[in-house]
Amino acid sequence: MSEPKSWATIEFPASAIDAEVRDYLEDEGVKFKPQIFGPKLELDSSAYGLESEINDDGIFRLFNPEARYGEFADLEELFIKKGIPFDRESRADWQRPPVVRVFRPGDVALDLLIPQDGELYHLISVIRKLIEAARSKAVSEIQALQDIENCVNQKDPTFPPLCNYAK
Repeated sequence: MSEPKSWATIEFPASAIDAEVRDYLEDEGVKFKPQIFGPKLELDSSAYGLESEINDDGIFRLFNPEARYGEFADLEELFIKKGIPFDRESRADWQRPPVVRVFRPGDVALDLLIPQDGELYHLISVIRKLIEAARSKAVSEIQALQDIENCVNQKDPTFPPLCNYAK
């Protein structure tokens, strides 16, 4: 019996693509154009319904509609070993809830699995928007507002965006 599959997206700084990472991506089905001049990395069409791109912020994005267990296990392990930050989002399947995995290297590495189950995630999003709205109106911070923010950060922590790591 084969392992369950569901869609997954992984994003990381394109500047982290060295020969070893490129080999993993090619094994996953990503196709690169031959590099003729300079270090510019260009993508070719990808196989098996994969979608890949490098955005204007220098972030490589790979979408696989049939990732094993909704993960890129070998690639994620390699990124952690090499200290490469990444975000991976997986959709729910019949055995696993939707989840976002965030890895940021550092003296104390940040490796989070953030469940995306509907009600809790929606509540956190609403509270975050209220906090942002209150701040944008220059409302003085009150202790209750700070308590809400602290609670939200424990459930849905903040972390540096990937573009901070792109060269």
